Amino acid sequence: MDKEKEKNVKRPFEHMSNRHKSFILLIFLDVLFAVGAYAAARAIMYAKTPAPPSFLHYEVLIASVFMIVTAAMFIFFDCYNTVWRYAGRIEFFKLIIAYFATFGILMLFKVVLKVAFASDLWSTLIILYLILSAMFSGGLRFFNAIVSYLKHVRGWVDEKQMRSTKRTIIIGAGYTGSLAVNRFINNPHEGYFPVALVDDDPEKIDRKIYGIRVEGGVENLDEIVYKFRAQAIVIAIMSITRSQLKSIYGRCIKYNIPIKIMPAITNADELTSNTLTLRDIKIEELLGREEFRVRQDLIDSSVKDKVVCVTGGAGSIGSELCRQVLKFGCRHLVIFDVHENGMFELDLELGASYDRSLYSLCMGTVRERERVRDVFTKYKPDIVFHAAAYKHVPMMEISACEAIKNNVFGTLNVINQSVESGVEKFVLISTDKAVNPANIMGASKRIAEMLIQSIGAKSRMKMAAVRFGNVLGSNGSVIPVFLKQIKDGGPVTLTDRNIKRYFMTIPEAVRLVLQTGALANSGEVFVLDMGEPVYIYNLACDLIRINGLVPEKDIPIEITGLRPGEKLFEELRYDKECVDTTVHEGIFVTRLQDIGLDEFEKRLDKLYLYSHAEDEEKTIDEIFALVPSSYRNKPTDEQINSPEFISQGARAETGRGA
Repeated sequence: MDKEKEKNVKRPFEHMSNRHKSFILLIFLDVLFAVGAYAAARAIMYAKTPAPPSFLHYEVLIASVFMIVTAAMFIFFDCYNTVWRYAGRIEFFKLIIAYFATFGILMLFKVVLKVAFASDLWSTLIILYLILSAMFSGGLRFFNAIVSYLKHVRGWVDEKQMRSTKRTIIIGAGYTGSLAVNRFINNPHEGYFPVALVDDDPEKIDRKIYGIRVEGGVENLDEIVYKFRAQAIVIAIMSITRSQLKSIYGRCIKYNIPIKIMPAITNADELTSNTLTLRDIKIEELLGREEFRVRQDLIDSSVKDKVVCVTGGAGSIGSELCRQVLKFGCRHLVIFDVHENGMFELDLELGASYDRSLYSLCMGTVRERERVRDVFTKYKPDIVFHAAAYKHVPMMEISACEAIKNNVFGTLNVINQSVESGVEKFVLISTDKAVNPANIMGASKRIAEMLIQSIGAKSRMKMAAVRFGNVLGSNGSVIPVFLKQIKDGGPVTLTDRNIKRYFMTIPEAVRLVLQTGALANSGEVFVLDMGEPVYIYNLACDLIRINGLVPEKDIPIEITGLRPGEKLFEELRYDKECVDTTVHEGIFVTRLQDIGLDEFEKRLDKLYLYSHAEDEEKTIDEIFALVPSSYRNKPTDEQINSPEFISQGARAETGRGA
């Protein structure tokens, strides 16, 4: 029973949080330091000269006022809610202002004491007290910074600690760079020991931040890395553009040391939180150019206050379309997909951010016209973004009939139902693989483009296809595959060292697609400006490096050879297609070659019969009779090195519609 009572007895401060305990402890220590400072100041002042009687008579009052005013000013200037381990200039400034305010109040108290009580309080005592109090209280608060400064600037670092940290060069001697130096100095356990700063501003050269010298600009990086035997580089620039980051990264990769980047910090309070943590450079930050601006008028014309249907809405492109359509203010979103798990996960995501009355989930496949009719009859969409398609090249090489049934006749089902239901606009998501297709997937998308062209020429519904290259991070794309291989220790497998592709982030591609919706008219094919193509080998090396490893040393790269239906390069337009600009600088429209509609419809009928009869051989023959391609067969080494093949590759690089 006694034990039970003992358990129920609350000990002092037990109910308090650690924060409140620290607050009370710090006030107690400040009062203690004030007592010590006052005693020391009094001893110094009156060591040889006796204190005047008028002072001694009121000394208890004087000492009490000194302590109370000091603690009150600390509270008033918020000196108790700071994590002093991470304190910087702002916190130091607050402490100094608190002491100035204390000095002012004590001088006023001196006058009151003289007038009311005829007691002498010497100004020298006040000043001496404040100096000693600042030394005691400030020393407590900045203890970590003082010790770290002595370690770094005066060389008080033990060899064990040096071995456990990386000698780090910080690029950027501005606000973010100074925060980085401060953090590394105060947190050696994080493994970074700042040895030098780099900045292109000539005014900062040879200056010091927390004792660390700005050694030179980025052009001097070679000698700085060599001089300090750098083991890591941290990029700490507050407003760095993609092109700047790409340029700096390009200079740093040859050193084969980890390269990290600091997030942008906009205020000193963030320094006390977990936001100031190094991160890896994202691969999308190293690809291409700055993202294109959003033309809000085009977005509004495309989706605002409209009923929007996204087929394939649970896929990589489709799900991002759904996010942005809701973000940009559609009246209602209809998400149509056969992928059950994807729909479930998308519903969880959207339901956490939007009222579920704003969107509807419709399970079904575009291959079933009746199901498409039911959905369109119920929701009456104004605009349809058709993203439902099989996209994996190797899978479609072994499933030609399925590719045609889904990518061609599924598309035809949605187009026909859109016309029947009075849809205003229809936008097909296409691919650069539809140009001179070497594979069944690309050819099936090219035939879908031809459907848009042929039907769009005679339909009242406005129609268009949007053609773009690879998107970063989509399901099954090369980057997640490479990252998994790197995580598993390699090797990273690559089909050919010279293979190259266009890349764009999913959000940017989708924003451009939405803006293209406003431009759709009579069956055009729009092309997105994808920037310059990227060598996949270089991409693999970058991914290895940003994971802190060295290509071909820590992670081997294995060349496996081109797969069936794979080209060394992709193109965004045919040679005979002319490209015109649009009102958006990132979107171009192609002037398509005429197609013989009668012949096209006859071959389409044959393709329907062969694919639904599961005749793979005849289906493939008919596909490439409908979409002839000189790249269908895997090129031999002799073909790859031929002048004609090389010239075609050069045209592919320059054929992006500028």
